[in-house]
Amino acid sequence: MYIDKTWYSEKEINDFVLFNESVILESADARARMKLARAARRTAKRRAFIRKLRERKRKLTPVLKKRAYNEVKTAFRKRLFKGSWKKLSYATRARIDNLIQKKKPILNRIVKRIMPAVRRGESERLRKLGQKKK
Repeated sequence: MYIDKTWYSEKEINDFVLFNESVILESADARARMKLARAARRTAKRRAFIRKLRERKRKLTPVLKKRAYNEVKTAFRKRLFKGSWKKLSYATRARIDNLIQKKKPILNRIVKRIMPAVRRGESERLRKLGQKKK
């Protein structure tokens, strides 16, 4: 059976995703963000397939911390800018993200505070997923 060369092992995809999310998205300029957007569109079906496999597994602590961090960051963004985030220019988004980046120690303290709730949410998600299958 012929296997398409565009399909990679799950480990390769995990390494790629974890590296790119943590390094690039944190301080990406407009050109890098557009390049990531093109890559995301190109690999959308592959990533959807992997996401479907992963949704049945419990997320590890670093993933839950990242989820909590993103929730806190989104809340800070809403405080700094009320309106549509997507309508903002890349420069304005970068400026707001730089302001948030300077408050990273505060964000990390808030993340520690909300981690128990995020863990409970993960347990609830898995419980609902188990009920849906039956």
